[in-house]
Amino acid sequence: MEQRKLSVVIGDRDLFYSQRLKYSLERRGSLSVVGMTDNGPELLEIINRYRPDVVLMDVLLGERDGFWVLERMKGSGSLCIMVSAIDNDVLVRRAITLGAAYYMAKPIQGDLLLERMEQLLDLRLERQELLKSRKPAEAPVPTVKRDPWEGLEAEVSICLSRMGISAGLKGYHFVRRAVIMAVEDPEVLTGITKGLYPDIAKMYKTTASKVERAIRHAITAAWKGNGQQVYFEISGCLMVEKPTNGQFIAMMAEYFRMKNRTAISKIG
Repeated sequence: MEQRKLSVVIGDRDLFYSQRLKYSLERRGSLSVVGMTDNGPELLEIINRYRPDVVLMDVLLGERDGFWVLERMKGSGSLCIMVSAIDNDVLVRRAITLGAAYYMAKPIQGDLLLERMEQLLDLRLERQELLKSRKPAEAPVPTVKRDPWEGLEAEVSICLSRMGISAGLKGYHFVRRAVIMAVEDPEVLTGITKGLYPDIAKMYKTTASKVERAIRHAITAAWKGNGQQVYFEISGCLMVEKPTNGQFIAMMAEYFRMKNRTAISKIG
């Protein structure tokens, strides 16, 4: 029996680039590009019509941008990979928060893109099977309302330990503090270099540059250990390459913010 091909939709303002990407991907024979457009609303229409396995989308599109499409394609079941020439922490963070599974910077080879697509789809399937196999935990009986961030430090500490960031690393304490600060006030992420790092440096009587280096070293240690897998478990995003400090802190903060708000909403 012939294996079903993956269905892919491409959204990019450069239709010549889309054609070249289509050829590069389809020559492997394992997928079929079922739709292409340079327009945001039309891309959303194509996604709703075909329900593709994967959507490859640039941030920049006609009429509406890729973020507009991301917000409206939730629940479609399609895995979205952003492929853009614009590559900075703010855009990456926003794309991941809105539901993108991965963010790749142009130019990129078709073989590498196909490899990432297959990895992401396989890992998503594994995650779904794992969730199905788990028995639902009994809901705790609430007694009193609590501080929404109560126990946050312990939760972050456990997560960092699982990733392989030991408490013996200087970066461990800096990362933990950065995540907690970002959970309590997301605005600190808009000025990491001029705000977050110096604030943490004051707490620990060191310099902002040392805080930045120590956090980067801690993330590197995590990626040599179990960090990549744990990061995927909590974010749903496969980061084959080590994330930047900003990406790492933002994703961790978003995870714990949503986790604690969900718990509070059940109590309240």
